[in-house]
Amino acid sequence: ADFPPGARAIAAAAAARARTVRARRVPMATFAQTLTGIVRDARKKEGERKHQAQKWLAHESKLLDEGVDAFKRRCMRAAEEERCEASVSFEVLTRDISRFPTHVVTDSTHLVDDWRDGAAAWWYYAHRGTMTAWTPGTPVMFAELLESMMPKFLEKVNELGFNKCLRTAGTWKVVASWQPPGGKGGDAGGGAEPAPKRSRND
Repeated sequence: ADFPPGARAIAAAAAARARTVRARRVPMATFAQTLTGIVRDARKKEGERKHQAQKWLAHESKLLDEGVDAFKRRCMRAAEEERCEASVSFEVLTRDISRFPTHVVTDSTHLVDDWRDGAAAWWYYAHRGTMTAWTPGTPVMFAELLESMMPKFLEKVNELGFNKCLRTAGTWKVVASWQPPGGKGGDAGGGAEPAPKRSRND
């Protein structure tokens, strides 16, 4: 079609502007989509990390149950020796727990060297959070592993009905005490029989 003078130039300029606008919009949309993809990938990775954290918590619970059984055996041994208190180191108890992570001494520092049926990443995500990715090969101090499990161990042994069950400050020791025979709430068979009540006619 014929265009009035100057109309062709105006139409060409408009078309060029339209192409420029479209060119500007495409990169912006692509960048926004990239951000959405990044968020989606980050959520997926965090979900995987949370799954690993749950695996450690389930594994940890089994280890602690074995630890409680070992603690009960120590208390029974103390009771057989006519004692009403037992002081047991949680670190020593871990040696009686099958498949508990082992450690080695490196430059005077005790480091976990074998996670056995668990994994360092599981523990990391369970106790340090899932926002940051675990770096394979990062050393974990054995004391930090013990400390992360200590509160739950205390919760479990406190469910056994002791008079007192406390951690000795600054140590791995747990001290538990129970009622002696004839004590309040205990077996009164070993105590003296109560005196018979006097009647009003006595």
